Amino acid sequence: MSKKHFEFIDKLLAILLDLLAKSSVNLSYKKKQKFSSLLTKLIMPFKFSRKDYVKDILMETLGIKEKKAEKIRRSCYENFVINSMEMAKLKYINDEDVLNLLEVEGYEHLEDAHRRGNGVIIMSGHFGLWEYIPQWAALKGYKVTTVVRRQNNKYADQWFEGMRRAHGGKTTDSGMGLREILRALKNGYLLGLMMDQDNGKKGIFVKFLNKWCSAPVGPALISLKMKAPIVPMFIIPNYEGKHYFKIYPAIYPENYENTIEGQQKLTSDYTELYEKIVRKYPEQWFWLHRRWKTQPKDCPENPWAKKIVERRLKNEEGRGKRESGRAESGELRTENCEHRMCEVQASARMAIESQELRIKSGKAKELRAKQSLE
Repeated sequence: MSKKHFEFIDKLLAILLDLLAKSSVNLSYKKKQKFSSLLTKLIMPFKFSRKDYVKDILMETLGIKEKKAEKIRRSCYENFVINSMEMAKLKYINDEDVLNLLEVEGYEHLEDAHRRGNGVIIMSGHFGLWEYIPQWAALKGYKVTTVVRRQNNKYADQWFEGMRRAHGGKTTDSGMGLREILRALKNGYLLGLMMDQDNGKKGIFVKFLNKWCSAPVGPALISLKMKAPIVPMFIIPNYEGKHYFKIYPAIYPENYENTIEGQQKLTSDYTELYEKIVRKYPEQWFWLHRRWKTQPKDCPENPWAKKIVERRLKNEEGRGKRESGRAESGELRTENCEHRMCEVQASARMAIESQELRIKSGKAKELRAKQSLE
């Protein structure tokens, strides 16, 4: 296909996306549900759906049976379609509607964190209705910018840019220089970061759902450098009422050292919180992403991966010493048992010999008695 053909397809996809967004504004939940169910049935047979991967990873990480994994997988696909429609309509609803769609809990945590004057890092992921978070923050009067990855389709990218700016928010290219990001925090911005995608060989390695994963380095490094609190936020959809928007207590950088260990601990702490949320609402997370693609063994020069390897070696060494100690203790116990057995056997022989002497002595007395009677 020629370049013009590809450009035509890109334009067409952007137009379809816009039509979907417009129709979502007045479409009832039941109709959205029917559409998502139909679309799920259509895409599931195709390889790009990653249906086998999703089922396997659900079974492995959640420790569930195949039948339950298949049920969650289907809900995950259907919810993703409905959530996409719900977020797409942000471009065509007014400010008041955005605020009225959300029931917020924990707003005081954001207020307390922002009052410190070092900016705030909003921590979220591809869960539920994540696109609503920066829009809501902008409408509450905060200066907010979200770090995003640009789409390969430039027309779709322009559409998403318009949707994300519809209610006062801004976006920042993920390739943007660190200096500009730090400047935004200095100016009191809320910086929106996504923390649930594989960060390759340069990430901070932490456990997520009992498996090592490569997490973004930005949240920990920026927070520790700028003393900016990290405030986790997630929106759990309620398709027939108000969506539940939960703001969690801030994670404050002064509780961590700006070292390899401190950066890893901070990252591990907010990842642990995210894990609890995903375990509670697994059907709302984007399981299609290969979250555990990069492992510590894949990047021996990574400083956080090195720490993991070092801990493993220490644990193995400690385990070896304990096993060796148990083995030596077993050998001593064996020697003691053998010694005690020898003592028992010697005592038994002495008892037998003593008995034999008494028998002989008795027989001798009987013989002497007979002889005297004769």
